[in-house]
Amino acid sequence: MTELTNKPAAGESEENTKFTTTVPSEIFHHLRLLASHSDPITIFSNHGKSFVVTRLIAVDAKTASMYLEQGGNHEANRQLLSSERNVFSCSPGGIKTQFPLEAVTEAEIDGMPVFCAPLPKEITKLQRREYFRIQTPATTGITCTLYEYQGGGGITLPVYDISLGGISLVLNARIPGFEIGTIYKRAELDLREHGVLPMELKIRNHLVMRTATGGEQRRVGAEFLELEIRAQTLVQRYVAQLERERRALQKDD
Repeated sequence: MTELTNKPAAGESEENTKFTTTVPSEIFHHLRLLASHSDPITIFSNHGKSFVVTRLIAVDAKTASMYLEQGGNHEANRQLLSSERNVFSCSPGGIKTQFPLEAVTEAEIDGMPVFCAPLPKEITKLQRREYFRIQTPATTGITCTLYEYQGGGGITLPVYDISLGGISLVLNARIPGFEIGTIYKRAELDLREHGVLPMELKIRNHLVMRTATGGEQRRVGAEFLELEIRAQTLVQRYVAQLERERRALQKDD
């Protein structure tokens, strides 16, 4: 499809440099905040083929190390421990933190096995609008239901793409509503095998796309508002799965 309005900004790799810090004190302070908030973290390993959902437990300035919980998937834990280069990613408070993570080792805290990794030399913090978005497969039928639409019994719409910050909903007709700034307090995102997630959504933008047949497809961009930790984790897992599937298809081609 060719986009008619609201064209995307420059590539993410170009934008990242604006939000990257290499100052050790800033890096240490930010990681300590992540540890204190206990937000879910995803570590991608094995060239993005595997991932572990974890939490940052502690940051040690003396040893320049950080410690994280081990995940519940033993095979994913094993692949992380044997992977030389990994990517740390989380999104507390609507700001995505990401950085390369060097070799992860196993340690012990209070008798419990944990992951240990050196503190990064740089971290990138991206605002919500910078989130990596990925298109959802049409075959899976991912949908979102708005229960307070136009004061009626609700409306269910297909989800075109998704990120850790929000989703794009497909409008198959010129239906009323969806003014920018509108908040839907009772919404549900159906991720199929990943679960149904209750949430609040805020309409952020409108898009008009031209289809391959020459018709128009209308979309609205919606932002997640105060997404619960469990829901954040499930969205992270779903986005990671889509990215792995996309890379596998590209490799086959």
